Amino acid sequence: MIFDLHNDFPTAIPERDHRDYIAKNADAVITAAIWTSDMGDSALENVRRITDKLISFGVSRQVRIAIEDIGFSAECDGYENFEFDKYLYCSLTWNRDNAYAGGALDDGTLTDKGVRVIKRIESSGCTLDLAHLNKKSFYAALDCVQTAVCSHTGFNGHKRSLDDSQIRELIAHDGLVGLCTVTAFTDITDADGLCATIDGFVQKHGARHLAFGTDFYGSRDIPECINDYDKLSESVKRGLKAFGYPDADIDGILFSNANDFFTRGH
Repeated sequence: MIFDLHNDFPTAIPERDHRDYIAKNADAVITAAIWTSDMGDSALENVRRITDKLISFGVSRQVRIAIEDIGFSAECDGYENFEFDKYLYCSLTWNRDNAYAGGALDDGTLTDKGVRVIKRIESSGCTLDLAHLNKKSFYAALDCVQTAVCSHTGFNGHKRSLDDSQIRELIAHDGLVGLCTVTAFTDITDADGLCATIDGFVQKHGARHLAFGTDFYGSRDIPECINDYDKLSESVKRGLKAFGYPDADIDGILFSNANDFFTRGH
């Protein structure tokens, strides 16, 4: 079993195929991330339509819903009435600055409106996602909440990755880090590299705060040997056992860390 914190299938494959994709991956808990950055003026309408369709499948235990980039809700202070309680988490930006914060590839910082929307997210029971923020916005946003996630990231020095200081600060807030499978952010090119990356994190930070946020369908830069849930799970189990990891830590990274985080009411 795997709990995936970030899968872009809702906006990457035809909506008519959503139900079949979910059924095909029945052994995974999938966080369906609705990516809004290219939706333009129709973002709110599209987010609500996709959300309602996913909810209508009646598979809430298998599929959680999240939003990647809530920038669309800034216009006319739409965030004040937005239904954040429907979502597992929401991120403030994608790679560029918006009305809320600075994106990973830009130099902006958290704005006053960004602080207000974070408070709105937290009060609704939704979790703040720190993915795609630059360092200034990352730290400023984290200071506004009790805890947070970084749903899909790497550790290789790329602007989309987290450094050790960011990871330590997120862990100090009892947060959760989702390791993505995108080579550009991780330098992972095969199953051995995946397990070495996991081990590198665990040696520095422990196993309890690490999970997966695969970014499936969010990039083509994913090694074929780990580009579906069966291959990913088997690679992790086999590789971490070879490193001498106990079953409890392997299960934690694949499933329980994420499941427990959200079950605790974050």
